[in-house]
Amino acid sequence: MAIATSTIIAAAAVAAAGASIAGGVMANNAAGEQADLARSDAAARAAESTRVADRQSTIEQRNIDETTQRQKLAFLASGVTLEGSPLLKMEETRRLGAENIEEIKKGGQASADAQIAEGRRTAQSAKASGRKALISGITGAASSLSRLA
Repeated sequence: MAIATSTIIAAAAVAAAGASIAGGVMANNAAGEQADLARSDAAARAAESTRVADRQSTIEQRNIDETTQRQKLAFLASGVTLEGSPLLKMEETRRLGAENIEEIKKGGQASADAQIAEGRRTAQSAKASGRKALISGITGAASSLSRLA
């Protein structure tokens, strides 16, 4: 009878150890999937930020071109030649527009970089959580098995 009880206790300890390890492995796998999703989501958001900045840049360039064309037509319609001050004014419009476009692109890139960094941080946190759960499962299993000794 004593042998049967100790066998049952040993089997229960082995089962508890197995369950502890399995739980740790499952939590670690889930954390890995969560990390992959975080990186994927961050990449998608970064791509969207870049797309939006590119679109805004295109619109800004079109506005600059239209403004410069209106200036040119207004100067020519009033009989002013396109040299001297009128030319300087058109050049200033082009230069300021180019600065605006550069800022739009830099802002889009900064946003994309921030989103990628956030995704990496989230992924690292998830993976660390998964490793912690795996280690906890292994130590729980070791604890269950050490009671047998």
